[in-house]
Amino acid sequence: MGEAKTKKGGKKAPSRDEVVLKLRSDPRTEKRFEPKSSPSAILSVLAFSVAAVLVGAGTYGQWLRDEALGPHKAAPYLLAAGAAVLLVTALFGPRPALPIRVGDAGVGVEKGGNEIERIAWNVVRRLVLGDRTLTVEGEGTSIVISLAAMPDAAGKVLREARERIPAKMEDIAAGALENASEGAAETLPLEPAQVAGLKCKASGKLIAFERDARLCGRCGEVYHKDAVPKRCATCDARLK
Repeated sequence: MGEAKTKKGGKKAPSRDEVVLKLRSDPRTEKRFEPKSSPSAILSVLAFSVAAVLVGAGTYGQWLRDEALGPHKAAPYLLAAGAAVLLVTALFGPRPALPIRVGDAGVGVEKGGNEIERIAWNVVRRLVLGDRTLTVEGEGTSIVISLAAMPDAAGKVLREARERIPAKMEDIAAGALENASEGAAETLPLEPAQVAGLKCKASGKLIAFERDARLCGRCGEVYHKDAVPKRCATCDARLK
């Protein structure tokens, strides 16, 4: 059962828990998931639009009308109503979901522009699957994925986590979100991993030169080439 099958030529194929070490320059990819439009999100956008119209009409009626006509009597009420709708929507309305990325670099969320906040697989502390969200907790940060707006992204995270960091999946039922699809997600290339200045997980030795780094092919943990252990200290994969 535990023995690896033999390939043509007499070489043994890697067993399930055996992964090949990677260099920082090895190709990496990730999937990019766009949020789906939910009824609550549509209502929130509609409310903001109505508020903007009210504030715009109130501003015109109060300060931009012809001086001969003077401020409109309804202008203060329009301004107050618009401000109230904006405040209520901002405080209690649903936040728009942001695009999620899942792949070799871990789980990421686009913050706007070119800013992407990521949690690498090797620093994931816990995954929490609730009725409405999947939360990925890292070191000092977390990424929350809405199951209503992004079920496919959440399913991809769980599938990857089962393969890469199975020890972190003990509190999540097997097969959760297994029917989620990733067909509509865009596959994107990743830049080489930034490893200079990091410390080897096994020895604590500083990695001064990027060429000295070796990455676990499963969770991405970083090791110095002279201190690679037989098993990954993070995901317990056998390294070769």
